[in-house]
Amino acid sequence: MESEVLEDELLGALNPSQREDVQYILKAGRHLLSLINDILDLAKVESGKMQFEVERVSLKGMLEGMLAMHREKASRHGISMDLQMETVADMTIEADERKLKQILFNLLSNAVKFTPDGGSALVVAKMLSGAKEIEISVEDTGIGIKPDDIPKLFQEFSQLDSVYDKEYGGTGLGLALTKKLVELHGGRIQVSSEFGKGSRFAFVLPVRQGREKNG
Repeated sequence: MESEVLEDELLGALNPSQREDVQYILKAGRHLLSLINDILDLAKVESGKMQFEVERVSLKGMLEGMLAMHREKASRHGISMDLQMETVADMTIEADERKLKQILFNLLSNAVKFTPDGGSALVVAKMLSGAKEIEISVEDTGIGIKPDDIPKLFQEFSQLDSVYDKEYGGTGLGLALTKKLVELHGGRIQVSSEFGKGSRFAFVLPVRQGREKNG
């Protein structure tokens, strides 16, 4: 809170050095908050105490909303973000909406974070296995992942051994939590990547009959 007051210069103008220090404090604070939240969520999942509330979710509306949330940051770096719906444009699925949004937030945040200026990210939703499963993928033209690093992606507190670690950072928990949230839905997640060219994260969820959330 105090650092945000300083950032807004409510207590007086900042010189360039002071502004840089405040930005560093804010970034470190947000990183720590993200780490704490991820640890708490992982603990809930692993202890079986994570609440799971299935409700009817408009797939297209939810995906468009999540893309809109990331487009401002992406546009500042000239990164395009697009949505492609394949045969499921008006589909309503049964899922825990908050957790589904958390899955997509993590994947889209990574796509923007690891894509150089002028790149692109594409979200695709399509039906699989005779309309019994739905696949949602996030594909980017980012820095990619080394083959030796791919098995580490979904491990807790795993940082990849690449020259990009210091520049991009991360908690080492986001993808581990994402995988567990997908599995809570009875789904699975996979990744394909070419180092230096981009990555594709895809998760598959069962299309099940559920009850509408009351209220």
